[in-house]
Amino acid sequence: MPRDPSDRSVESVIDALVGVLAPVVPVSPGRGMAAGLGATALAVAAVWLTVGLRADILSGHPALIVIVRGAVLFAGGLCLLLAAVRAAVPGRADHGASLAGTLLLGLFPLGLMGLLLQGIVTGRAASFAEVDAFAVVRCFAIAALSALAVGAALVVWMRRAAPTDLARAGWSTGWAAAGLGTFAYSLFCPASAPGFVTTVYPAAMLLVAVVFRLAVPKLVHW
Repeated sequence: MPRDPSDRSVESVIDALVGVLAPVVPVSPGRGMAAGLGATALAVAAVWLTVGLRADILSGHPALIVIVRGAVLFAGGLCLLLAAVRAAVPGRADHGASLAGTLLLGLFPLGLMGLLLQGIVTGRAASFAEVDAFAVVRCFAIAALSALAVGAALVVWMRRAAPTDLARAGWSTGWAAAGLGTFAYSLFCPASAPGFVTTVYPAAMLLVAVVFRLAVPKLVHW
């Protein structure tokens, strides 16, 4: 049966498709990590320039609670940053990064439980005197703005990737931004009582994480 001249062969269709294709730069997880860490550095610089850092940090002799909370926030945020980056690349497991980050940031509510238990055992209630309305609003505002910088950098990078599990990408991005943003705030935070750190910090992080969980799927959907 003779071929209809109007019919396009498979070869011609392929040639036509190839003709409109353009090379795409491969998505690099390393660039996603660099974007998150770079935004964290910018957030720290912004906190330093706008509200300042704690005097004990500037003197090079930070209090133990400042070291501990900063280390936990940065390490937890870093693990979840890795989880968020890997969630943006199909087929990439995070190899326990989500679990490690969750366990680290979970030390804050566990610390609150420890304080309450200590108060029950010793009969001396933990001090929450530093948890006043102004301090809470200040913490939420600075931590949230810092987290926004980190999360925005991740979202811009993630839009070039191909996350398939949008819920996972949203939570990972949210908690990574929350941990690293709160770390930036913690370098200024004048509070030194465990009661403030174990109540206001996790509340601020939870708020940030929920906002990013709701926003990220809509921003990176393709």
